[in-house]
Amino acid sequence: MLEKTNNVFEKIIGYNGSLKEAIAKLKAAVLYPPFGLNVMLTGEPGVGKTMIAEAAHKYLTNSRGNDIPFVYFNCSEYYNNPELLTAHLFGHMKGAYTGAQTDRIGLIEKANGGFLFLDEVHRLTSEGQEKLFTVIDRGIFSRVGESQSHSVNVRFICATTEDIQSTMLKTFLRRIQVVVHLPSLFERPIEERLELALLFLQQESNKVSKPIDVSNAFLKYMLERNYTGNIGQLKSNIQFICAQAYLDSLTDKTDTIRIDNRFMKVDDNMEKTPVEGFNAFTEAENILLIPDQYSITAEKLLRKPVPEQKKDIFYSFLLNEFIKLRNSNVSYQETLSILRKKIETIFDYGIYQKDDGNQVQTHNFKLYDKMEVVLSYIEEFIPYKLNEATKNNLRNHFYSLLSVVEENKKDDFFLYSGQLIINKLDYYEEAKKICEKIEEEFQIKCPPTELSFISMLLRDLLRGENKSQLRKDCGVVIIAHGQSTASSMGEYANHLFSQQIIQAINIPIEQSVNDTLEFLKKLVRKNKYQKLILMVDIGSLLYFGNIISEEFKIEVLMIKNINLLSVLELMREIIYESTDFNYLLSVMNDKNHQTVLCRKGGYRDKRVLIITCITGIGTALKIEKLLNDTFGEYFPNDLRLMTLDYEETKSLERLTPNLDKNERPLAIIGTFQTEIPDVPFIPLDVLFSEKGIERLMIVFGYDMANQKNEKIREAISSRYIQNLSLEAVVNYVNVLNPQKLLIEMMQVYRQICRQLDIHPGKLVMLRFMIHCCCLVERLAVNVDSIKPIRDYPLQENENVFDVIKLSFRNIELSYNIKLPPIEIQYIYELIYD
Repeated sequence: MLEKTNNVFEKIIGYNGSLKEAIAKLKAAVLYPPFGLNVMLTGEPGVGKTMIAEAAHKYLTNSRGNDIPFVYFNCSEYYNNPELLTAHLFGHMKGAYTGAQTDRIGLIEKANGGFLFLDEVHRLTSEGQEKLFTVIDRGIFSRVGESQSHSVNVRFICATTEDIQSTMLKTFLRRIQVVVHLPSLFERPIEERLELALLFLQQESNKVSKPIDVSNAFLKYMLERNYTGNIGQLKSNIQFICAQAYLDSLTDKTDTIRIDNRFMKVDDNMEKTPVEGFNAFTEAENILLIPDQYSITAEKLLRKPVPEQKKDIFYSFLLNEFIKLRNSNVSYQETLSILRKKIETIFDYGIYQKDDGNQVQTHNFKLYDKMEVVLSYIEEFIPYKLNEATKNNLRNHFYSLLSVVEENKKDDFFLYSGQLIINKLDYYEEAKKICEKIEEEFQIKCPPTELSFISMLLRDLLRGENKSQLRKDCGVVIIAHGQSTASSMGEYANHLFSQQIIQAINIPIEQSVNDTLEFLKKLVRKNKYQKLILMVDIGSLLYFGNIISEEFKIEVLMIKNINLLSVLELMREIIYESTDFNYLLSVMNDKNHQTVLCRKGGYRDKRVLIITCITGIGTALKIEKLLNDTFGEYFPNDLRLMTLDYEETKSLERLTPNLDKNERPLAIIGTFQTEIPDVPFIPLDVLFSEKGIERLMIVFGYDMANQKNEKIREAISSRYIQNLSLEAVVNYVNVLNPQKLLIEMMQVYRQICRQLDIHPGKLVMLRFMIHCCCLVERLAVNVDSIKPIRDYPLQENENVFDVIKLSFRNIELSYNIKLPPIEIQYIYELIYD
C-alpha cells in the first residue's frame, strides 16, 4: 500500500525515466530500518539536488505519518572559520567564546529524528569533516564549551558538485553508505527536457494569470542549449523571457503573452547541440498554455518516430552480389552459378524470418492499399488466409521490390536478374499472373527474378499444410568446437524456421573428444533414435558417424565441415522437401556440402596409429618395430600401424589422403606435437616412460580397471623392457649428435645419483636416458615442453630439485636451452620411480 499512496516522487519529471535509478536508491536509503542510511547526492549545479533531498524527506514523512525535521545548511557559509562552523553545527554554551552570551542549540540537535542536509559539502575542511565522525558513528555530540555528551539520531544528506574522491576524506566517504548521481539537463532525454520547459512556462502563466502562446521554433531553440546551470538556468531564462514578453503584452494591450522568434538570440555564444527528432512536433506552429490548466504534455507534443523499415534480404543480397560482380574479376557465369544454388536459401531466410509483431509502418495509405490488393490476390491461389507474419514479410518484400525498380531503372540489373531464374519454376503460370498483378497495381516492370520469388512463395504456401514431417525417432544434431558455436547455429536455424528440430553439442576447449562422443551416445540412447542426421565441423568428429552407426545399428547421414549456410539448407530440405536419406545425400552433395551416409551395419571404421619423425621415416620404422615386437597379439584387430613423414601429419588435409575411406586416425606418436585437432598425441619421452604402455592401452580402448587387462599390461611391459636398450636411445635421437649426447647425459645421471646417494635399477637408468635425450633434443629445436599426462604437485624437497638443476647446468649451456620447472619435476618422479 505504501507505493500506491506515497506518490511524492511521481510528481518529479523523470521519476520513471532518467531519475528512476536515483529515486529507487533514495527510497531504499530513507526506509532502511531502523533509521535509514546516509546519502551523498552528486551532480552539476542546478540539476535538482536540493529538490530531490526535500522529496526524500517528504516521502519518509508520508510513510511514517508524522512530522520529521529537515534542516538545511550550506557548508560554504563558514568554511573559512572552523570555530563558527563547529558552533553552528553543534551549538554552544554561554561563555564558550567571546560573544556567546546565551546557550544555543546547533543544527545537529535541531535535526534530531530527521535529516540534516549539508549542501556544498565539499566546502567542509578536513577538520570540519572529522568533527562529524562521532555523530555519524556513535550518535553523540557535545556543544562547544560543554563537557557532557548528548544522544542524537540524525541522518545526513550531503550534496556536492565536485568529484567526491578528490575533495572528500576517504574516512568521511566510508561513513556515507549511498551515493546518488543526478544527470545533467542535457543528459536527460528530450521528452523530459521538453516537460521541464513546459512546466516552467505553465508556472509563469499561472503567476501572471495570462495565457502564454509559445512557438515550436522557440521551444526547439531553448532545448538545444547546453545550460551550464542546468534546470535552474533553464527556469531562470524562461522567467526572464516571460517577463520581457509580458512587458510587450502590456505595451500591445493584448491578453496573451506571445513568445516567438523575437526572443531567439541568433548571435549567442552558448554551446548547443541540434535536438534529433524535433521535427516530430505536431503540425501546429504554436502551443497555447492557459493559466491553471496542465493539459499540454511532452507526450502529446512528440510523435514517436516511425520505425526504420525492415530490409528484405532477397533483393538486398542480390544487389550486393550484383555490385561485387561488376567490380570483381570473378566470371559472370561462375557468379550466376553460385547464386542460383543459394537463391532458395535466401528466399527462406527472408520469408520465414521471425516477425517482431509490429505492423509495417507506412504513411502512404494508397501504397498500403495496393499491397493489400496484391496480398488478397495471392490468397486466391492458396486454400487458406495468409497469417500476419507472412503478410508483414511480403510487405517488406514489396517495399524492396519498388526500391530496386526505382533505383536500377537505367542499370543492367534487369539483364543480370534475368539469368537468376531458378532452373525449376513450380506453379509458373500462377506466378506469372501474380507478377502481372504486381505490375498493374504498382505501375512497374518486375525484374525476372520476381518470378522466381513468387514461384517459391506459392510452392511453400501450397505445401505449408503438408510440410515434410520429420519422424520423432530421427534426430538432427550439430556438434562443433567452441563454447557456443553449435548451439548458436542450432538456435538460429530453429528460430528462423519456427521449428525445434536441431539439438546442439558444444565442444569447449577443455572438453575431450571421448566426452563429446559420450554426450552424443547419451542423446541417441535417451531419445531412442532410429535414424540420425549428424552435422560436424572438423577433427575426429568426422568419424562419429560410423561409430554411432556401428554401435546403435542405425543409419547416420553426416554432413562434414558445416557452416551456417549448410545448416540452413539442410533445414529447408527436411522441412519442405523430404527426409529420405538417399534424397538428402544427393541434394546436399549437389550443393557442395560434403555429405556421407553411414549405413546400418555397413562397416566399421578401421583405426590407424600413426608414427612420425621430423627427420624422416627411418626412426618411425624403428618405433613401429618396437611396438610390433612389444604388443604382438595384443594389438586390436581393427588397428593398423602407419609410418609417415612429419610434414604429412601437420594438418588433417595432408593426413587424409594417406588414409583409406573407412579409416580414422586413432593417435599420433612422434617427437613433436602436430596441429591435428582431437587426435591424441603421444611424445616419445612419454612413450618410453613408466606410463607409456598404459597410455597406449587406454588409447587402444582397454579398460584398465579390469583385472584381466592389468595382467595383459604386465605381460606387455615385460616384453617392452627387454626391447629397450641404450642402443635404442641412439636410434631415437635424430637432430643432435646422439653419441655425444649419450655420453653427456650419462655424466648427468651419475652426478645426480652420487650427490643424492641413490642407486636406481637399470630400467630407471634406461628411462632417464631416453627421456632426457629426447627432452634435450626437443628443447634444442625450440619446441615447447610437452604437457605431462597428469599434473604433478610441487615438491617440498628443494635440495633434490637443486641437485637436478645444477647437474643439468652444463647441458643447458652446451645446447643453449633452459629446463622448465615441470620437466625437472618429471625427472624427479622418474628417478624416484
